[in-house]
Amino acid sequence: MRKILLHATAMGLVLAAIASVKASAQTAAGTPSASGSSLQEVVVTASRRASTVQKTPITINVISATDISRSGVATLENVLENVPAVNLQQNNKGYDVNIRGVGTSLDSASGDPGINTNLDGVYLRQSTEITSALFDIARIEVLKGPQGTLYGRNATGGVVNVLTNDPVDHYEVSGLVSFGNYDTLHTVGVFNAPLTDHLAMRAAFSADRHDGYLSTGQDDEDNIAGRLKFLWTPLPAVRVMVGGSFSHDGGDGPGSVFATSPSNSRTGEVYNGHEPPGSLNNPVTNLFGQFDWDLGPARLTFIPTLSHYDYKYLGSSFGFYSQQIQNEVQKTEELRLASPLNSPVNWVVGYYGYQDHLYNFVDLIDSGILNYEPRLDTLSNAAFADATVPVTSAFRISAGIRYTNDHKTQAGTVETAGPTVAGPFSGVLNSSAVNYRAVAEYDVTPSSLVYANISSGYKSGGFLPDEPGFNTFKPEKLTALEIGTKNRFLNNRLQVDLSAFGYEYSDYQVSDLGFAHYGGLSALVFNAQGTTRIYGAEAQVSYLLTPDDEFRVSAAPLASKFGTFTIPAVTLPNGPTLSPAVDDTGKTLPDAPKLSGNASYQHTWHLAAGDVRGRVSTYYSTTYWAEFSHAPYSLQPGYVKLDLDLTYLPDSGRWTAGAYVNNATNRRIVTQLANTTPPTYGLEPPLTYGAVLTFKY
Repeated sequence: MRKILLHATAMGLVLAAIASVKASAQTAAGTPSASGSSLQEVVVTASRRASTVQKTPITINVISATDISRSGVATLENVLENVPAVNLQQNNKGYDVNIRGVGTSLDSASGDPGINTNLDGVYLRQSTEITSALFDIARIEVLKGPQGTLYGRNATGGVVNVLTNDPVDHYEVSGLVSFGNYDTLHTVGVFNAPLTDHLAMRAAFSADRHDGYLSTGQDDEDNIAGRLKFLWTPLPAVRVMVGGSFSHDGGDGPGSVFATSPSNSRTGEVYNGHEPPGSLNNPVTNLFGQFDWDLGPARLTFIPTLSHYDYKYLGSSFGFYSQQIQNEVQKTEELRLASPLNSPVNWVVGYYGYQDHLYNFVDLIDSGILNYEPRLDTLSNAAFADATVPVTSAFRISAGIRYTNDHKTQAGTVETAGPTVAGPFSGVLNSSAVNYRAVAEYDVTPSSLVYANISSGYKSGGFLPDEPGFNTFKPEKLTALEIGTKNRFLNNRLQVDLSAFGYEYSDYQVSDLGFAHYGGLSALVFNAQGTTRIYGAEAQVSYLLTPDDEFRVSAAPLASKFGTFTIPAVTLPNGPTLSPAVDDTGKTLPDAPKLSGNASYQHTWHLAAGDVRGRVSTYYSTTYWAEFSHAPYSLQPGYVKLDLDLTYLPDSGRWTAGAYVNNATNRRIVTQLANTTPPTYGLEPPLTYGAVLTFKY
């Protein structure tokens, strides 16, 4: 902890000096001027209330609806892959998100994700559920660092918050059609209507398909989704939102390639000659609501949700021909009481309840290994409070606290390894934590902010598919410190945001596929015995050189290291040692390159009847490890990925037409290493290109 404080204090003095010197060199900061002559202000709800990015004292990246549409493909990897210090790990259910080296690498029931994924402010344990929701989007907020006080469950590494559009009080019809190579066809349709003076409806649908990126036809897309929202405002102080959504993912599903294959290979793995190589059936249903009532001295909000996730996969991927079935029902409710919008002191208190009922079945068909977990239940309750108090007109302090209690049970768990059958097992696991945050922020000028915050995080423990005595893992906890500055200069044409952070984890959770004590393979979670440390910084710079030329560049240096961390040997009773002890002490964390970032340039040409806007964007990463134990083939080379897009915007504003090229140099980028025999890789998409048409009336 002392190292964090020393590093942070030194960096804080530097950042404050930079902000003060630059601010003093400017004339009085102006307000945002006409569109085109200044950088736009972006409003977010990262702190559970509306504020601009520049007035939010955390590191945050925002992806707009325009950013999503002009790239041609609305997938999780396409949306997040160019965000600095964010890495995606592919698995059989899609992708898991890693931020600043924190996340998870298994699509199992064993552990919770390390990144909190939200849809319209509601936590979803299955991060892949938000993938099918990426249509009719208002924006996506990526919050970096622990956010447990306000966001609760499993927000130790950060939050990805997907916000969709609500109904409005006028008619609207809009849509998008995108087509490209690999027979890509992506369509979105939106219809909004005021049904009465106080009731509005918004319906949106999406359909996505493309052929597989692998020779087996896997890594394809065959998705349909729809969302329906109703907004009722019977009184000026009352707002009621209800709705539901449905999605279905099909096709051949995910695939992998052998790590020993040539560096440009996309020859899919076929395990023991099984055909077809894959089959996916994944429907998801969500019901949601939000009730807001302005009581005058306070605002009351109640958010209930129900989610049903059903996953069935049969195919060859990541070293096995397997059948996987997972059925999960999640219920949440959140009750908040917050200060009025015009209150000088912003405060919120609330309760959060979470119930999860999970059925999990995995059959490694040719290996005689089966994990059967018919009942994994979680009951979690939390209470929280947070407040921001202005000490002066320029200086504010914030503090928050959250108490969480988790109760997990398992029943009927059975594992087999050939003729050996272990179970049924049952158990109860209880854990709790008190998390906090404290923030100090100071407006050096109206357009320059410096801040420092300290916070803690917590990720619950859980059960493993293993024998009693070896079938649980501990909660993960951390302390984090971040300092930064956010600045606008040159009449809002230059934006410079800088931050530095340090994390110290105890019982850091690492997931992997390994031998369990019953003799078979299981999805396991290990706790590092020592302190795991992550240090880093981030710089984001945007410069509007002219009303038609904009440069953006970001850089995120990162250093990470396990403390004492030994994975114990697994030895059968009166039998052989299945796996020896492995010492991972001092190793760099996976998916944590020493430097990553992006750079882009956008230019607008003015024509007689409209504008043409072109953009060149690059994402770069130094070498990184794709697996925590640094197994063979896990060290990946650095790379630069190039994306291009060009859009015509007519003066009418009713439609646009564009073209895109993603991964223009066709780099093979590894997102996951499965430490199997032989090892296998999951890959990002190859070179893709196409056209995009949008309309809005």
